[in-house]
Amino acid sequence: MTTDIQITGELTPDPSVCIFRVNRPVVDDMTIQFRSREEGQGSILIDKLFDIDGICQVLVSGPKVALTKNVTDTWPQLVTRIVAAIKESMADGVQPISREAIDAVLSQPTGEIEALVTELFESHINPALSSHGGYVRLVKVQGHDVHVEMGGGCQGCAASQATLKYGIESAIREAAPQVRDVIDVTDHASGDNPYYK
Repeated sequence: MTTDIQITGELTPDPSVCIFRVNRPVVDDMTIQFRSREEGQGSILIDKLFDIDGICQVLVSGPKVALTKNVTDTWPQLVTRIVAAIKESMADGVQPISREAIDAVLSQPTGEIEALVTELFESHINPALSSHGGYVRLVKVQGHDVHVEMGGGCQGCAASQATLKYGIESAIREAAPQVRDVIDVTDHASGDNPYYK
């Protein structure tokens, strides 16, 4: 029953991105990014979302659907169609993301993730963070999951989670779409120079 599906919207610091949280998993234990309808490989949810004018990217992670738009229409102008698309795609017995799309992510090689993320941090992320006295380093890659640690001015900073979620994580997924989760292993409460004690 679609009436049992509850969805809440959450604006982000990036006005082109809005997160919709569903009261049940859209996809289990993984994150998948779609930049086109074709990448959905027959996924009902992806087809319906890309039918909405202006939606140019969809990221699905557990119960979360993060959408990127490239039009001037505001999120309140788009929300009715978005909510309807999500609810229809998650009706009882419907698989919102196709098995083919899930298998495509799981079959991508994970060995190159470490090189891609390391290069991203060295060439783009850390030069940007250094202006605030911070940095991020790759701790390890475990399967499709990337473990990172923030340091310097980023350790304990109140904005560190926003930086991770909307800056670093987005950049990692752009460079390596096969990444499932980005996990922050930073101890933000301790260290030589945490932003807040």
